[in-house]
Amino acid sequence: MIGALGKPEFPELYLKAIRSIADLDSAVIMGYGMGSRPEILREELADKYRGVFYDRYMKGAFLLSPLYQVFRSGRQGFFHVGEVAPDGFFESRYYEEYYGHSGLVDQVFYLKRFDNGIAIVASLGRTRKMSAYDRPSIEALRWIEPVALSLMARNWEHLDAANPSFSDYLHRAFETFGTSALSKREKEVVNGILQGASSKAVAREMRISPQTERSYRKNIYRKLAVNSHSELYYLFFRCLDFADQAEGRDPLEMLRRTG
Repeated sequence: MIGALGKPEFPELYLKAIRSIADLDSAVIMGYGMGSRPEILREELADKYRGVFYDRYMKGAFLLSPLYQVFRSGRQGFFHVGEVAPDGFFESRYYEEYYGHSGLVDQVFYLKRFDNGIAIVASLGRTRKMSAYDRPSIEALRWIEPVALSLMARNWEHLDAANPSFSDYLHRAFETFGTSALSKREKEVVNGILQGASSKAVAREMRISPQTERSYRKNIYRKLAVNSHSELYYLFFRCLDFADQAEGRDPLEMLRRTG
């Protein structure tokens, strides 16, 4: 890998080296901050699941993923999805609609941040062909974190950030979605739902009772004219089609104008 730094073959060798430590069968190296959507630097996905990744994750589902939330939080390092996903994530509609179709049964990732706003993420997954990572595998991958991050930093240190940066219209669409119809507290609940948090987790984060949280959800469904989590997700992703036109306004308003 050291000899391949800065060369086209580095990403392939990087993943090959990681596989020698802990086997996996679904890998993607991508850049956050290089455009309105993740920039794919290397992907080794099974043909069976490649379509789901490009048709769902790349077209907007990444905004709700634990990987993206870690990026938004400013952290870097090695992470297991179970450590960073919100409470209730694995029973959430987002998990069912994306992860369920992606074939993933487990996922770990390295995330390296750069001063210019870019982050490189190496997502290392296991699909249904394999079992979840065992503790020794996770600890082995965690042990090499300093080397893994240093190599990522050296290989991709010259990448340029997009202008505007990754906190562009897609992220603003997430932040403004539903604000034209919902109260501030209802919007907090919507954000939690979309990110896969359970009702109890949302209530705990907002410091309200579960009964109050359920009342908020009922009002949200009525105001947004949806009847389920599935319909809420569908509405949100429909609104992303208007993200570049919204200019900081609620894209739901533009969707509604189209009928």
